[in-house]
Amino acid sequence: MKTAQSDGIGSAGRKSDGPRSLNRILALFDLVAQSDRRMTLSELSGALNCPKSSLLVLLRPLTEKGYLMREKDTYLLGPRIFQFAQSILTNHPFESILRGVMSEVVKQTGETVLFAVRDGDRVVYSSVIESEQPVRYVAQTGVDRPLFCSASGLVMLAYDTPEKLDAYFERTELTPLTGNSITDENALRRMISEIRKTGYARTVGTAHVDAAGFGVPVFRADGSLAGALVIGAPLERAERNRKLCVTAAKASAEQLSLALGYRPGRTGMGLN
Repeated sequence: MKTAQSDGIGSAGRKSDGPRSLNRILALFDLVAQSDRRMTLSELSGALNCPKSSLLVLLRPLTEKGYLMREKDTYLLGPRIFQFAQSILTNHPFESILRGVMSEVVKQTGETVLFAVRDGDRVVYSSVIESEQPVRYVAQTGVDRPLFCSASGLVMLAYDTPEKLDAYFERTELTPLTGNSITDENALRRMISEIRKTGYARTVGTAHVDAAGFGVPVFRADGSLAGALVIGAPLERAERNRKLCVTAAKASAEQLSLALGYRPGRTGMGLN
Protein backbone atom coordinates (compact mmCIF):
# COMPACT_ATOMS: atom_id res chain seq x y z
CA MET A 1 0.00 0.00 0.00
CA LYS A 2 1.33 3.44 -0.96
CA THR A 3 1.97 6.00 1.74
CA ALA A 4 3.14 9.61 1.71
CA GLN A 5 6.59 8.33 2.63
CA SER A 6 6.78 5.85 -0.25
CA ASP A 7 5.81 8.61 -2.69
CA GLY A 8 8.92 10.66 -2.00
CA ILE A 9 9.08 11.51 1.72
CA GLY A 10 11.66 9.69 3.80
CA SER A 11 11.18 8.41 7.35
CA ALA A 12 12.53 11.67 8.76
CA GLY A 13 10.26 13.80 6.53
CA ARG A 14 13.06 14.47 4.00
CA LYS A 15 12.06 15.04 0.38
CA SER A 16 13.26 12.69 -2.34
CA ASP A 17 16.60 13.34 -4.02
CA GLY A 18 14.90 12.88 -7.41
CA PRO A 19 15.01 16.53 -8.56
CA ARG A 20 18.62 16.90 -7.39
CA SER A 21 19.61 13.73 -9.26
CA LEU A 22 17.92 15.05 -12.41
CA ASN A 23 19.77 18.35 -12.13
CA ARG A 24 23.04 16.46 -11.71
CA ILE A 25 22.37 14.33 -14.80
CA LEU A 26 21.63 17.41 -16.90
CA ALA A 27 24.74 19.17 -15.55
CA LEU A 28 26.77 16.03 -16.23
CA PHE A 29 25.72 15.86 -19.88
CA ASP A 30 26.35 19.58 -20.31
CA LEU A 31 29.83 19.26 -18.80
CA VAL A 32 30.86 16.22 -20.86
CA ALA A 33 29.43 17.76 -24.06
CA GLN A 34 31.43 20.97 -23.57
CA SER A 35 34.68 19.21 -22.69
CA ASP A 36 37.19 18.69 -25.50
CA ARG A 37 38.63 15.62 -23.77
CA ARG A 38 37.57 12.62 -21.71
CA MET A 39 37.07 13.26 -18.01
CA THR A 40 37.87 11.12 -14.99
CA LEU A 41 35.50 10.45 -12.11
CA SER A 42 37.52 12.81 -9.91
CA GLU A 43 37.31 15.60 -12.47
CA LEU A 44 33.57 15.13 -12.92
CA SER A 45 33.05 15.02 -9.16
CA GLY A 46 34.98 18.24 -8.63
CA ALA A 47 33.39 20.11 -11.51
CA LEU A 48 29.86 19.12 -10.46
CA ASN A 49 30.51 19.48 -6.72
CA CYS A 50 29.10 16.00 -6.28
CA PRO A 51 30.54 13.18 -4.11
CA LYS A 52 32.09 10.35 -6.11
CA SER A 53 29.79 7.79 -4.51
CA SER A 54 26.68 9.74 -5.52
CA LEU A 55 28.06 10.37 -8.99
CA LEU A 56 28.77 6.69 -9.57
CA VAL A 57 25.11 5.93 -8.89
CA LEU A 58 24.27 8.13 -11.88
CA LEU A 59 27.15 7.09 -14.13
CA ARG A 60 26.52 3.34 -13.99
CA PRO A 61 23.05 3.26 -15.58
CA LEU A 62 24.04 5.95 -18.10
CA THR A 63 27.02 3.90 -19.27
CA GLU A 64 25.03 0.65 -19.24
CA LYS A 65 22.41 2.19 -21.54
CA GLY A 66 25.01 3.75 -23.84
CA TYR A 67 24.40 7.42 -23.06
CA LEU A 68 27.97 7.60 -21.77
CA MET A 69 31.03 5.44 -22.42
CA ARG A 70 33.79 4.53 -19.99
CA GLU A 71 37.31 4.01 -21.30
CA LYS A 72 40.32 3.58 -19.00
CA ASP A 73 38.56 5.24 -16.06
CA THR A 74 37.47 8.22 -18.15
CA TYR A 75 34.02 9.14 -19.45
CA LEU A 76 32.79 10.46 -22.79
CA LEU A 77 29.49 10.72 -24.64
CA GLY A 78 28.08 7.43 -25.85
CA PRO A 79 26.21 6.46 -29.05
CA ARG A 80 22.75 6.65 -27.51
CA ILE A 81 23.08 10.35 -26.71
CA PHE A 82 24.07 11.09 -30.30
CA GLN A 83 21.10 9.05 -31.51
CA PHE A 84 18.92 11.02 -29.13
CA ALA A 85 20.30 14.34 -30.38
CA GLN A 86 19.88 13.33 -34.03
CA SER A 87 16.25 12.40 -33.42
CA ILE A 88 15.62 15.82 -31.93
CA LEU A 89 17.28 17.60 -34.85
CA THR A 90 15.39 15.49 -37.39
CA ASN A 91 11.94 15.81 -35.86
CA HIS A 92 12.29 19.30 -34.40
CA PRO A 93 14.41 21.42 -36.79
CA PHE A 94 15.71 24.83 -35.82
CA GLU A 95 12.92 26.60 -37.68
CA SER A 96 10.29 25.20 -35.33
CA ILE A 97 12.32 26.28 -32.29
CA LEU A 98 12.87 29.69 -33.88
CA ARG A 99 9.16 30.26 -34.52
CA GLY A 100 8.30 29.22 -30.97
CA VAL A 101 10.82 31.61 -29.46
CA MET A 102 9.75 34.44 -31.78
CA SER A 103 6.10 33.92 -30.82
CA GLU A 104 7.01 34.28 -27.16
CA VAL A 105 8.83 37.56 -27.87
CA VAL A 106 5.74 38.89 -29.69
CA LYS A 107 3.66 38.03 -26.61
CA GLN A 108 6.15 39.67 -24.24
CA THR A 109 6.63 42.89 -26.19
CA GLY A 110 3.51 43.19 -28.36
CA GLU A 111 5.77 44.01 -31.32
CA THR A 112 6.74 42.42 -34.63
CA VAL A 113 9.68 40.00 -34.45
CA LEU A 114 11.96 39.00 -37.32
CA PHE A 115 14.90 36.71 -37.91
CA ALA A 116 17.45 37.97 -40.41
CA VAL A 117 20.31 36.18 -42.16
CA ARG A 118 23.16 37.65 -44.13
CA ASP A 119 23.23 37.53 -47.92
CA GLY A 120 26.45 39.15 -49.07
CA ASP A 121 26.25 42.86 -48.28
CA ARG A 122 22.55 42.71 -47.40
CA VAL A 123 20.33 41.04 -44.82
CA VAL A 124 17.25 38.99 -45.66
CA TYR A 125 14.28 38.42 -43.35
CA SER A 126 13.94 34.64 -43.30
CA SER A 127 11.13 34.55 -40.74
CA VAL A 128 8.59 37.15 -39.61
CA ILE A 129 5.83 37.13 -36.98
CA GLU A 130 3.88 40.38 -36.95
CA SER A 131 2.38 42.09 -33.95
CA GLU A 132 -1.41 41.98 -33.64
CA GLN A 133 -1.60 45.67 -32.74
CA PRO A 134 -3.42 47.92 -35.25
CA VAL A 135 -0.34 50.13 -35.59
CA ARG A 136 2.68 47.89 -36.03
CA TYR A 137 5.91 47.28 -37.91
CA VAL A 138 5.10 45.40 -41.11
CA ALA A 139 7.62 43.25 -43.00
CA GLN A 140 7.51 40.29 -45.34
CA THR A 141 9.65 37.17 -45.45
CA GLY A 142 12.28 37.52 -48.17
CA VAL A 143 12.60 41.31 -47.94
CA ASP A 144 16.22 42.47 -47.87
CA ARG A 145 17.98 45.55 -46.52
CA PRO A 146 21.48 47.06 -46.72
CA LEU A 147 23.69 46.11 -43.80
CA PHE A 148 24.61 49.62 -42.69
CA CYS A 149 21.11 51.02 -42.11
CA SER A 150 19.25 48.12 -40.48
CA ALA A 151 19.49 46.80 -36.91
CA SER A 152 20.09 43.26 -38.14
CA GLY A 153 22.69 44.41 -40.66
CA LEU A 154 24.62 46.39 -38.07
CA VAL A 155 24.69 43.26 -35.90
CA MET A 156 26.22 41.36 -38.82
CA LEU A 157 28.89 44.04 -39.26
CA ALA A 158 29.60 44.19 -35.54
CA TYR A 159 30.64 40.53 -35.51
CA ASP A 160 32.76 40.71 -38.66
CA THR A 161 36.52 40.55 -38.35
CA PRO A 162 38.29 43.94 -38.68
CA GLU A 163 39.57 42.88 -42.12
CA LYS A 164 36.09 41.99 -43.38
CA LEU A 165 34.67 45.21 -41.98
CA ASP A 166 37.33 47.29 -43.74
CA ALA A 167 36.64 45.48 -47.00
CA TYR A 168 32.90 46.10 -46.62
CA PHE A 169 33.33 49.86 -46.30
CA GLU A 170 35.81 49.95 -49.18
CA ARG A 171 33.34 48.41 -51.63
CA THR A 172 30.04 49.78 -50.31
CA GLU A 173 28.32 52.96 -51.41
CA LEU A 174 26.43 54.18 -48.35
CA THR A 175 23.23 55.30 -50.06
CA PRO A 176 20.58 56.39 -47.52
CA LEU A 177 17.13 54.78 -47.40
CA THR A 178 15.61 57.63 -45.37
CA GLY A 179 16.65 61.06 -44.19
CA ASN A 180 17.69 59.44 -40.91
CA SER A 181 20.04 56.87 -42.45
CA ILE A 182 23.59 57.24 -41.16
CA THR A 183 26.04 57.32 -44.05
CA ASP A 184 29.18 58.59 -42.32
CA GLU A 185 31.68 55.73 -42.07
CA ASN A 186 33.24 56.97 -38.84
CA ALA A 187 29.84 57.29 -37.18
CA LEU A 188 28.91 53.79 -38.34
CA ARG A 189 32.17 52.38 -37.01
CA ARG A 190 31.44 53.96 -33.61
CA MET A 191 27.98 52.39 -33.65
CA ILE A 192 29.44 49.01 -34.56
CA SER A 193 31.97 49.23 -31.73
CA GLU A 194 29.17 50.09 -29.29
CA ILE A 195 27.12 47.09 -30.48
CA ARG A 196 30.02 44.79 -29.60
CA LYS A 197 30.06 46.27 -26.08
CA THR A 198 26.32 46.29 -25.40
CA GLY A 199 25.33 43.16 -27.34
CA TYR A 200 22.55 44.82 -29.32
CA ALA A 201 21.91 47.26 -32.17
CA ARG A 202 19.27 49.99 -32.16
CA THR A 203 18.15 51.95 -35.19
CA VAL A 204 15.67 54.83 -35.27
CA GLY A 205 14.06 55.64 -38.61
CA THR A 206 17.10 54.58 -40.65
CA ALA A 207 15.36 51.96 -42.81
CA HIS A 208 11.75 53.11 -42.29
CA VAL A 209 11.22 56.69 -41.24
CA ASP A 210 8.50 55.83 -38.69
CA ALA A 211 9.99 52.64 -37.26
CA ALA A 212 12.75 51.59 -34.86
CA GLY A 213 14.54 48.27 -34.58
CA PHE A 214 16.41 46.33 -31.91
CA GLY A 215 18.76 43.60 -33.20
CA VAL A 216 20.71 40.96 -31.25
CA PRO A 217 23.12 38.26 -32.47
CA VAL A 218 22.39 34.53 -32.61
CA PHE A 219 25.47 32.28 -32.70
CA ARG A 220 26.17 28.79 -34.00
CA ALA A 221 28.10 26.17 -32.03
CA ASP A 222 31.41 27.26 -33.60
CA GLY A 223 30.84 30.88 -32.60
CA SER A 224 30.00 32.14 -36.08
CA LEU A 225 26.94 34.31 -36.54
CA ALA A 226 23.79 32.39 -37.51
CA GLY A 227 21.68 35.52 -37.85
CA ALA A 228 20.03 38.31 -35.91
CA LEU A 229 16.80 38.38 -33.95
CA VAL A 230 15.07 41.72 -34.46
CA ILE A 231 12.17 43.52 -32.83
CA GLY A 232 10.55 46.16 -35.04
CA ALA A 233 8.19 48.76 -33.60
CA PRO A 234 6.69 52.21 -34.24
CA LEU A 235 9.01 54.93 -32.98
CA GLU A 236 7.00 56.07 -29.95
CA ARG A 237 6.39 52.57 -28.57
CA ALA A 238 9.96 51.53 -29.28
CA GLU A 239 11.30 54.39 -27.17
CA ARG A 240 8.77 53.83 -24.38
CA ASN A 241 9.43 50.08 -24.22
CA ARG A 242 13.11 50.12 -25.04
CA LYS A 243 14.27 48.26 -21.93
CA LEU A 244 11.60 45.57 -22.34
CA CYS A 245 12.46 45.03 -26.00
CA VAL A 246 16.21 44.80 -25.42
CA THR A 247 15.83 42.45 -22.46
CA ALA A 248 13.39 40.16 -24.30
CA ALA A 249 15.48 40.13 -27.47
CA LYS A 250 18.71 39.28 -25.64
CA ALA A 251 17.15 36.49 -23.58
CA SER A 252 15.50 34.95 -26.64
CA ALA A 253 18.64 35.19 -28.76
CA GLU A 254 20.53 33.41 -26.00
CA GLN A 255 17.94 30.60 -26.10
CA LEU A 256 18.36 30.25 -29.84
CA SER A 257 22.16 30.26 -29.61
CA LEU A 258 22.06 27.52 -26.96
CA ALA A 259 19.71 25.52 -29.19
CA LEU A 260 22.34 25.73 -31.93
CA GLY A 261 25.02 24.44 -29.55
CA TYR A 262 26.71 27.73 -28.74
CA ARG A 263 28.36 28.06 -25.34
CA PRO A 264 29.51 31.60 -24.41
CA GLY A 265 32.97 32.18 -23.07
CA ARG A 266 34.90 29.84 -25.34
CA THR A 267 38.06 31.25 -26.91
CA GLY A 268 37.53 32.55 -30.43
CA MET A 269 33.74 32.40 -30.30
CA GLY A 270 31.56 35.24 -31.48
CA LEU A 271 33.60 36.27 -34.52
CA ASN A 272 33.06 35.36 -38.15
